[in-house]
Amino acid sequence: MRQRAGFSVAEVILSSALFSLLAGILTGAVLYSQESANLSGERMRAGAMADEGLEVLRNFRDNNFVSMASGIFGLATSSNVWALAGSQDSQDGFTRQLQIATTSRRIKSATSTITWLQTETRGGSFSISGYFTNWRTGWWNVPSQEAFINISGSQNGLKVQTQGNFAYAVRSDGSPDFVIVNVADPAIPILVGSLALSGIPANIAVSGNYAYVASQNDSQELQIIDISNPVAPAVIGSFNAAGTANATGIFVVGTTVYLVRDSSTSNELIIINASAPGTPTLLGSLNLGTGGNGIVVLGSVAYIGTDLNTQELQVVNLAVPSSPALIGFLDLSGTADALTVAGIGTTVVMGQGTQVRVINVATPATPSLLGSFNAGATVNDIALGNENTYAFLATGSGTQEFQVIDFADPTNMRRPSTLNLSGTIQGVAHNEILDRVFTVGSSDTQEFVVIKPEE
Repeated sequence: MRQRAGFSVAEVILSSALFSLLAGILTGAVLYSQESANLSGERMRAGAMADEGLEVLRNFRDNNFVSMASGIFGLATSSNVWALAGSQDSQDGFTRQLQIATTSRRIKSATSTITWLQTETRGGSFSISGYFTNWRTGWWNVPSQEAFINISGSQNGLKVQTQGNFAYAVRSDGSPDFVIVNVADPAIPILVGSLALSGIPANIAVSGNYAYVASQNDSQELQIIDISNPVAPAVIGSFNAAGTANATGIFVVGTTVYLVRDSSTSNELIIINASAPGTPTLLGSLNLGTGGNGIVVLGSVAYIGTDLNTQELQVVNLAVPSSPALIGFLDLSGTADALTVAGIGTTVVMGQGTQVRVINVATPATPSLLGSFNAGATVNDIALGNENTYAFLATGSGTQEFQVIDFADPTNMRRPSTLNLSGTIQGVAHNEILDRVFTVGSSDTQEFVVIKPEE
């Protein structure tokens, strides 16, 4: 009899094993394909979210380069407007961090990083980077006069300040002696508002909706102007300081006004509460023993440029406004008066005669001189700009009225550029957003001048 062929037990087991292997491979392939598709989709979402972060920073760059502070941030929206907020933001399981760093005064770098959980045990990460150049900012090696305004009358311009799209200036007695200029387009400045003030103004500070004028008026040493409507400014308050000394320098922090005056038998430093601008009140005062010319407040300390030959810089503790106290001073070489002072952080920049002095005030009670630069003419006013490494000078020079001083290295300051303007300039201000300098001076036809950097 012929024996018929059949499957042995071993063959059945082998066939089952091969089938299971093939099924496993096919199932794995399907699952891997699905996981790859999921991971690819997640990576695409992460890439889009990272791109969005850099695109928002480009908008910041175009609107206000200064708003791109260095650090690690997330993003948030308020009334459909993006803003840097916190240290990260999250959407549907994806977390974003924007790391911003300052490369130079014109350039910032940023990295947008997205992280998420791919599986229970494995995380995902995606990053892109970019550089952002402040295209509004030029180089101050070759500044030029961009525009000017001929204000009626022949009064000299004294001081100028800027805020937003406007510049505010005071002139020696006349009508008008307070003006508001729209500088939204720096090439076409427009005089939009003006006032004739009582007495002769000397200096100006601007904060929020108000301009604060230091005056020679013996009953209104401080005058407060409502500038909320630039085309219709109005004096809404004033303060009468004791005595008859003329006010010379002014600085404002919030609603607190710091006023310095000529030397007299009355106190030269006056601290005023202007929270109710219509009825400002005295907070405190101090006898400086000399005339004060300029003042800057950093934190709870005031730095005052004076006429005293042994204390050209006086340092006053303002922690208790009702009892300000002299805590330090600096005796600078020479006998020239300190006419103007500016400051940032732990650095004060002072104009003393023809000298630009850079002073370390990290320890306020013991300020120390870091370096000096001879401008060749009396320094009438100083404005800081370009991330506070440049000092823009208004000087009494006949051919270099406007000067740019680079004090990034105070021990080796340099003068990148100068500019010959019409007449002597007394006041200078720098608009960080527009990267323009505004000056006022003695010219009867160019009382207000706009200076631009090299494009």
